Amino acid sequence: MQKSLLLKAALVALLFFVVLMPLQMIGGLVAERAARQREVVQEIAASSFGRQIFAGPILVFPYSEEYEETISEEKKDKTVTRVVQRRIDGYAPFFPASADIAAKTAVGTKYRGLFKARVFNWQASVHGEFLFDGKFAFPRSHERSRITVGKPFAAVALGDPRGLSGSTVFRWAGEPVALERGSNLPQLTEGVHVSLPYFDPTKPQRFEYALGIGLQGTESMAVVPLAAATRMRLASDWPHPSFGGQFLPLPETKVGRGGFEALWSVSGLASNAQAQLAGAIGARRDCREAICADQLAVRFIEPIDIYSLSDRAVKYAFLFVALTFAAFFAFEVLRRLRVHPAQYFLVGLALATFFLLLIALSEHIAFVWAYALAAAACVALLGFYLSAVLQSAARGGGFAGALGLLYWALYGLLISEDNSLLLGSLLVFALVALALIATRKLDWYSIGSPAPMPEFKL
Repeated sequence: MQKSLLLKAALVALLFFVVLMPLQMIGGLVAERAARQREVVQEIAASSFGRQIFAGPILVFPYSEEYEETISEEKKDKTVTRVVQRRIDGYAPFFPASADIAAKTAVGTKYRGLFKARVFNWQASVHGEFLFDGKFAFPRSHERSRITVGKPFAAVALGDPRGLSGSTVFRWAGEPVALERGSNLPQLTEGVHVSLPYFDPTKPQRFEYALGIGLQGTESMAVVPLAAATRMRLASDWPHPSFGGQFLPLPETKVGRGGFEALWSVSGLASNAQAQLAGAIGARRDCREAICADQLAVRFIEPIDIYSLSDRAVKYAFLFVALTFAAFFAFEVLRRLRVHPAQYFLVGLALATFFLLLIALSEHIAFVWAYALAAAACVALLGFYLSAVLQSAARGGGFAGALGLLYWALYGLLISEDNSLLLGSLLVFALVALALIATRKLDWYSIGSPAPMPEFKL
């Protein structure tokens, strides 16, 4: 093989790495726009209402424990004994025996410039009961202490009380009770509470409760399963839920174009939520929000995240450039065409421009249309340009058609997140196999060698 051919191959390889530099810059732009999108979600949540969490109701008895403690001190070679009055304030929490939650969620969008956040309105009806078996005793830190029990109240902890919407109604034993601001708990301050008539929790009895509540929030809604048996049914008009938390919905969950309907059923034996919040209320664990406990959660996600898809597309850009340069080089060698390095570079820039167009268009129109327009523009441009470079409209059209198929294959990789690795591996294998088949009879040593002189017979 001639030295000039080796030098040309090295120059093409160098141009390949040069073209990767603007692609890296485009990748940085995608990361910057994605970060701005996350900032906008946080700004909207900070200026209106954030992610919501619902935990309650929790029945709480405030109490104080008083006792006398004898203290001995050594003063001037003698022991002085004195009696000190001690007082400890605490909260005794009680959790529901059952909680049945029926909720509906309407989802919308808030915009800030080109960026947006998903917001929702959660309307729920909660009912259940508290059971007392008569075996409860207030905890004592001193054997002969005196326990003074305060007036009980029911607390509901929320992720962001600013999102309270509509009329919130609480009923205790069938009677409506007025709600007050704040949860009245030192470790779970965000929420609401109601003052209840006094009753003796050490006696067997049961109380029914009902709560109607509306919450507006951003991006996600979570419910803490505090009851011994929690059952929740959630219906929404949003067709793209993402379920999370420690408990997923039951298999009968339905998701379709018109929305979804999900059902959860959680036993208190399977959840640590009661122990987690009891520890927080007892100040044994810092838990400023109910998010520190087990939860049932759903996120209202975008069906297509344009920035994550654009980022994945840019990661495949090297394959586009490498295949195009390899095809150019093959034509130049096998067809004895002359392709200038500047033409390699310009084609590489045109390929990089596709990804820039994709990001810009997808912020204004649906991703599928943005992809189609960007691909069509680049394919048409390169087909027109390559017809002149390769000295044939058929060759230019063939290259444009092959590039169009490559764009189509890339789109299939992007939208098939679960199978993207498999599809990408199959695509690379198919391209390598095509190259092997096309060159299986090629005499590589003859490439670049001068054509043999014709023989003449006298």
